[in-house]
Amino acid sequence: MNPVENAPVGFWVRHPWLFVVLAFGLLITAWTALITVAVKHAPQQVEVKIK
Repeated sequence: MNPVENAPVGFWVRHPWLFVVLAFGLLITAWTALITVAVKHAPQQVEVKIK
């Protein structure tokens, strides 16, 4: 008998797709925060007159 075969399997080992969902959630949160900060601290727009 192999002791590795009898070892209890962890939750994350049984559901590895949760890592993918968690990674995408973290990525979307980071992009949302980055865009929000960029819009909030946008440079002042300067109007240019073209002749």
